[in-house]
Amino acid sequence: MKKSVISFAVAGTVLLGGYAASSAFAASDTNTKTADSSNVKQEFAGKGFGHKGHGPKGFFGGNTDELLAQAKSFGISTSGKTAPEIMKEIRTAALNKEAKALGIKTSGKDLETLAQEVRLAKLQKEAKALGLSTANKDEQTLHHEIELAQLKKKAKELGVSADNKDEQTLRQDVFTAALNKKAKELGVSTSGKDQQTIRQEVFTAAVNKEAKELGISASGKDIRDLAQEVRIAKVKADAKQYGITVDGKTVQQIASEVMDKKVAKLAKELNISTANKTTRDLAEEIKTKNPDKLNDLLDKDGFGLGLGGFGHGFGHGHGGPDGGGRGHGGMGEGGPDQDGPDAAPQGMGI
Repeated sequence: MKKSVISFAVAGTVLLGGYAASSAFAASDTNTKTADSSNVKQEFAGKGFGHKGHGPKGFFGGNTDELLAQAKSFGISTSGKTAPEIMKEIRTAALNKEAKALGIKTSGKDLETLAQEVRLAKLQKEAKALGLSTANKDEQTLHHEIELAQLKKKAKELGVSADNKDEQTLRQDVFTAALNKKAKELGVSTSGKDQQTIRQEVFTAAVNKEAKELGISASGKDIRDLAQEVRIAKVKADAKQYGITVDGKTVQQIASEVMDKKVAKLAKELNISTANKTTRDLAEEIKTKNPDKLNDLLDKDGFGLGLGGFGHGFGHGHGGPDGGGRGHGGMGEGGPDQDGPDAAPQGMGI
């Protein structure tokens, strides 16, 4: 399986820049770290190049090794090229590969046209999996219908009636039901409390529960600091389980490698071939075949809350050749730098 080069736009991505963010590549061998590598590193360091439209640290999460490794995997020479030039070539190669896999002809098409066709084809595939008609529907229409279908499915799972409710009302009712369910599981009383208070208490209870399980003392610690400590401990524990070395790596890099392993393992359990596929490719196949399994995997990597917003996709929008993105990922409310109960927990939940 090839390592993924883009983020899952998972709700909140709150683990030091994202537990599920920016899937890491194995470091290039020493032979590839030449003067060209050094030049790219100098230019690349500290800059964001659009991560296909989103992500706080750019296309490769600020990881130069990812850039060089991915270029190598596509047979792209990096000699004498700047980081943006290399990334443009990678985007083009990745998009053409995706188009080919979807049976889309690439001849004579510019990058934006091809990107639009790829997005539409993926949406059509997802819509069909949900039993939706795709005839004469554009990208925006399909996107909305898929989200609404997912919302109604979640409502049914939670015992929330969708009858005579507009989308906004149904979304709020589903969120409330999911929050109350999680509160009950964690022993948090909801009586006489507003939603914000319940959300705060649920988050606190979830963090304290995991801290206790990991043997981390919560005494005298701010809940946000404790949450960070728990996340780091979880990442390192997962890394040990999967035989991933942690020396010299950031938490983000370790977490990315862990996510690669977890997604690949789940794919194999579902009899999905992992050959020549990125983590994102596998996640999309899993999502089509068994979305609940993917939800469970992502939910476990957060605090088991799954209270983000509805959304779909994994931030897979392809922008123009210079990196503007139009992905339809973004599961969750909360930005990548938020923490505490207002950050969307990491999980696809509701």
